[in-house]
Amino acid sequence: MPLPHWTSENVLPPGRHQSDLSDIYERLVWDAPYRNEREILFSALSGYLGVVCRLIPSGRAWIGGGLTVRSAEIPRDVDVVLLPDEWGALKRLDGHARSTFYGMFTLRGVIAEQPAMYLEQVQPVSGLVDGFLCHPGDEDVWESVWSHGPVPGTVKGFPEVVW
Repeated sequence: MPLPHWTSENVLPPGRHQSDLSDIYERLVWDAPYRNEREILFSALSGYLGVVCRLIPSGRAWIGGGLTVRSAEIPRDVDVVLLPDEWGALKRLDGHARSTFYGMFTLRGVIAEQPAMYLEQVQPVSGLVDGFLCHPGDEDVWESVWSHGPVPGTVKGFPEVVW
């Protein structure tokens, strides 16, 4: 189902909009400024979701961040919150799959041993994706965060990818 057209505030109309990657490409890349930068973000998102879908049998991903706003600023990243359908599937991941899965999330305040350094934030896909995991019962909190528009007091919609 195609994503709705941009509002006069240059956001998607309020609500979750079921879409697939081709819908996201059409509205958030093709029909928006800074297409070259958005192409890179879309590629990062596509690869990110490809790995997620191999690890989690079914779930949803809510897409947010700069990619979902049609503004005069260059989008810097795409935000993704994952909502697995079955939490037991995460517990059943083997060691390598578990490491891959948990390595796909944004970390803040990281101290690394080798090489020794402090990083304010570590993001997947070279900083192009901010990845988060929604725990059961926190859906309303994430939906509220994802609905904040770029201007205080505005509400925006966001794509939802289901697999």
